[in-house]
Amino acid sequence: MNDARFRIRFYRTASGRCQACDYARAMDITHQAKAKRWFVALSELGPALPSDYGKHLRGGIWELRVAIGHHQHRFLYAFMRDVVVVTNAFLKRSRRVPDEQIETALKALEDWVARRGWEET
Repeated sequence: MNDARFRIRFYRTASGRCQACDYARAMDITHQAKAKRWFVALSELGPALPSDYGKHLRGGIWELRVAIGHHQHRFLYAFMRDVVVVTNAFLKRSRRVPDEQIETALKALEDWVARRGWEET
C-alpha cells in the first residue's frame, strides 16, 4: 500500500536537535495521527498534494497544513529531488505564515545542503 515517491526526512541541527520532531511529539495524539496521514499523502503525491493540504509559500518552501478545529498546525518543508526535507513546525495564529518561520526554514535548508548536500542514505 506504500506508493511513496518521496522520502520524508526531518532536518536536524549539527547538535542533533529536530524542532519539527519536538513539535510533533508535543501535539495531541489525535493531531499526531492526522499529521502522519498527511505526511504519508505528501510522500505519495509530493507537489501534487492538493493545496488544502500542501501549499508553496516562497523560495522553495512549502507548508503542510494540518487543520483540526481551531488548531492550525504547519510543517514547513522543501523538495530536494525525491526527498522532502521538513525544516520546522509551528501553530499558525494569523492569516499569513510569519516571515520568521519561512526564514527559519530557508536557513535550515541552507544548513542541510551545506552539511549533507544532495546525498541521502
